[in-house]
Parts: sequence; C-alpha cells; structure tokens
Amino acid sequence: MAIIGSWKLTLETPFGVQTPTLRIAADGTGGLGSSAGEVALTDLHLTAESAEFSAQVPTPMGSFNIGFDVSAAGDTLTGAFRTPLGSTPLSGVREF
Repeated sequence: MAIIGSWKLTLETPFGVQTPTLRIAADGTGGLGSSAGEVALTDLHLTAESAEFSAQVPTPMGSFNIGFDVSAAGDTLTGAFRTPLGSTPLSGVREF
C-alpha cells in the first residue's frame, strides 16, 4: 500500500502554516504528531492509495476533531482537512 508510511504534511491554518507528521501503519492504526505530541487517528479507512480519518487536534483554542482525506502518488500526498471553518487543501511528502 503506497499510503502506508510516515508523511510530513503542510497545512494552512488560521494559526499559520502547520507541518505535522502523519503516520499510517499497515495494521490500520496511525497518529498525527506535532511539537504538542502525537494523537491517534480515529475512524481510519484505508485503500491502497488513500486514507480517510479523523484526529482530535490540540490548538491554542482547545482541541478540535479534524477530518482528513488524503491520497498518495509515489512520495507525494495530496488531500484536504475539514475543520468547523470548512475544508482546506493540504500537501505532504514521504519521510524516509
């Protein structure tokens, strides 16, 4: 599965550009990590090239449940994240 692995994401947020690490394991688990620590992915649905999941993400205004839809093509990840403010595109690159 091309989606399995560790990815450095780039997200434009109301708090500026964020660069969390997305980790997706072959056993259907994963995490979203930042300087605040790692949170578990929930409702993770995988295909060979894509993933849909949620994460309870800490922010300066409290924790929010954020939804993600991502697709992998080689070492590049594209997709979007959904917040209470709407959907925003994201990008990522595979970490080695």
